[in-house]
Amino acid sequence: MADSPYPRFLILCILFLLLTHPCTAAFQFCKNSTATPIVVDPTSPAPIQRAAQDLVNDIERVTGHRPELLHHLPTHNTDCVLVATQHSELVQQILPEESASSLQALNGQWERFFIQEIHSPSPKRSILLITGSDLRGTIYGIYEVSRRIGVSPWHWWADVPVMPNPEVVINAVTPITAAPSVKYRGIFINDEDWGLHPWASHTFDPGLGDIGPKTYARIFELLLRLRANLLWPAMHEVTRAFNADEHNAQLASRYGILMGSSHAEPMLRNNVREWSLPKHHYNFATHPEEVLTYWDQRIRENKDYENIYTLGMRGIHDSGMTAGGNVQEKVAFLENIISEQRNLLSRHLDTPLSEIPQVFTPYKEVLELYQNGLDVPDEVTLIWPDDNHGYIRHFPTEQEQLRTGGSGIYYHLSYLGSPLAYLWLESTPPGVVWQQMHQAWTHGARTLWMLNVGDIKPAERGIEFFLELAWNIERWHPETVQEFFSEWAAREFGITLAPEIASILEGYYELNFQRRPEHLQWWLPHTRERSSPLTRQEKLERLAAFAHLSRRSEAVAAALSAAHQDAYFQLVHYPIVASAAANQRVFHNELYREQFFHDNALRRQHGLQVRLADERLKELTHRYNHKIASGKWRHFMAVEPADYNWRSYRTAAVHVPTENMVAETWDPDLLPLPAEDFGKLLPHRLPEGKHTFTEIQGIVTMEAEHFTRRNSPGSASWRVISGAGRTGDAVALFPENTPSLSESDASAATLEYQFTTTSSGPVQLTVWLLPTFPLHDSGHLRLNVALNDHKPILIEIERSIGDDDWKHAVLNATVTATFHLGTLDSGTHVLRLIQLDPGVVVDKLSLHFNDLPPSYLGPRETRDKR
Repeated sequence: MADSPYPRFLILCILFLLLTHPCTAAFQFCKNSTATPIVVDPTSPAPIQRAAQDLVNDIERVTGHRPELLHHLPTHNTDCVLVATQHSELVQQILPEESASSLQALNGQWERFFIQEIHSPSPKRSILLITGSDLRGTIYGIYEVSRRIGVSPWHWWADVPVMPNPEVVINAVTPITAAPSVKYRGIFINDEDWGLHPWASHTFDPGLGDIGPKTYARIFELLLRLRANLLWPAMHEVTRAFNADEHNAQLASRYGILMGSSHAEPMLRNNVREWSLPKHHYNFATHPEEVLTYWDQRIRENKDYENIYTLGMRGIHDSGMTAGGNVQEKVAFLENIISEQRNLLSRHLDTPLSEIPQVFTPYKEVLELYQNGLDVPDEVTLIWPDDNHGYIRHFPTEQEQLRTGGSGIYYHLSYLGSPLAYLWLESTPPGVVWQQMHQAWTHGARTLWMLNVGDIKPAERGIEFFLELAWNIERWHPETVQEFFSEWAAREFGITLAPEIASILEGYYELNFQRRPEHLQWWLPHTRERSSPLTRQEKLERLAAFAHLSRRSEAVAAALSAAHQDAYFQLVHYPIVASAAANQRVFHNELYREQFFHDNALRRQHGLQVRLADERLKELTHRYNHKIASGKWRHFMAVEPADYNWRSYRTAAVHVPTENMVAETWDPDLLPLPAEDFGKLLPHRLPEGKHTFTEIQGIVTMEAEHFTRRNSPGSASWRVISGAGRTGDAVALFPENTPSLSESDASAATLEYQFTTTSSGPVQLTVWLLPTFPLHDSGHLRLNVALNDHKPILIEIERSIGDDDWKHAVLNATVTATFHLGTLDSGTHVLRLIQLDPGVVVDKLSLHFNDLPPSYLGPRETRDKR
């Protein structure tokens, strides 16, 4: 866990103060209890005018005074805010010649904006100009001002308070922003059955009883505040299809949001709710005219809106293709479908076909067809999915990077499917997201990024991090990813408590990455029930770590103002204490069963802890649904498993012992509750170099990031990725597009680990990797290791999807390889990690003088602390 505060965090604090306190060369939004008026060019598109109204509301939230919204510049010497696209006559009217010239950089650009204070000599006044290269660029400029005056993007969706500041100012000069790193950036509302839909239908919009325009208006505003531009709407059977209500598409257009549909819903059609003919008719081989008519209708209805059209065809509700035949016949069949879909687009849209945004996702069985020669037109964007658990299956090849349509990524923070769903809490570490998405971007996946967010809540922080990467991929570097927590916490909860909140969140992601709270069963569906592989000591230490995090979070909550309580509970406290309770419930239950026939008194104590944890979880969830924000989120939060649907993919409910089977009160003498300090349980980050490791009970364990020396004789280098490991950080090769090397290449980058042993004899090495996929479709993750001056040994781990090895790998967030290194004498030694293929992410190395398999977490690091 990182030491805090961070040096960069101090800089953040200074910037925060500069942006929120009066200073020279700053624009003020309220003077003498009068808010500065906002001028919107009357010729501006409707989405800009609507967003300007949000700015009016935001300034009132901050200053307590509502600015007047005008459509012309005041004739007297009144300061004002001017919102318009760069080519507006009002902009040209106020700009000095040098500023007008500088705006030429916006010409023809995608979603860039510019904010600058203009000093007008006649009449004498200051004008804060918010302008953009296009419609959304201008809108993002508007919401950038809202951010700077203290309005969080989550002020509505997570009740982050807006702190009053009648004298708020902002730095009045902002360089023209760079173009977004990714052109289309969006979220997919999926598996909405357990949160968004119950909340919308029973609490937020009970008159409609569904997810409809009222809910989508809030979602569209959120997307714009997060600088996103694309939505795949809710599509489960519980929800009426997005386009079944024409007001939804109209609303998207009014906000300036592009609409698309998932890989299973071609041509903007929701097949689950909209296909009214017999299901077996949804088959292009047997009923092509019915299918074409179905697609044709939607294109005609929505052709005047901004859309991204999904091509291809699968079955209803994400099932496989219904057409038969061998692989080559399926390839030809799907090529014909894509051709017919493009003919429909050409028939109804005025835009040239090559300029209509179109995407194709080689998902599940469709990937095999693509790999067997499926010809996808060059201007169609290829969307590469992860394995549904955060590991991208394919990265664009050099040939695919040359496509005019480019490539994109479909990524998951939530999933209903094999081997086990994770629908409750968001627990994918930003370090892992950064590693996968930065690697994808480096390999040319820059056209579209889509994030499956489930119900939106409680994935707020993960959504923002993903979209921040899509907006500016270079904002964080591998060693600084965790600084996102500090910056985010400072904005939401203030600079004083931000370092502690950031540190707590690092611990939360680290513990839950080891095993998600929805995955606390170690048997796969349809297999025999079994306990976890954790030892009793590992269970108790894990519970101690969660208990310590919970206490720290409770202390932060106690120190926060009343205004911040609801936001902190939603964004930080609930995920921490609820995941802690889930772990307590499961592991005390395992210990309860272990003691069933051995120690009745101890068994009853563990049983009591199971019941207390279960009650705590219910209490927390009730508070989320009924207490915070005066019941605003009633019906939203559902603990996994929320019901017994989709049982093939859902964790089993914990069998809580009955009241008569447990102790009445806790006896600390029989069962001391975990109190060990969290910092002793997991490794800290260390400065680079001069680390040595020692043998303890026949084992030497080294966190990959704690290397003794790094050597980079060629163009590649091993670098630390902050927060990407199961017990700390991880290391990977950079640049990510470095070529693979032969096993004897002298330019290979290496990491060295110096260690000492007191034992001698045959020795084995276990290498722990993240379960990523090879960059070059080789099917293997490869690297070399060498002990002392011995010949390097090849590590080659096969990676595929769907089998039991893959299932256990994604549930455990690791793949391991164990092999013999030979015979070792006591003394000081050096282990070298040697570059072969890029894309390999190394977490831990464990050397042992026995044939015992490594434990679940791997032994603790045995670093010499002298």
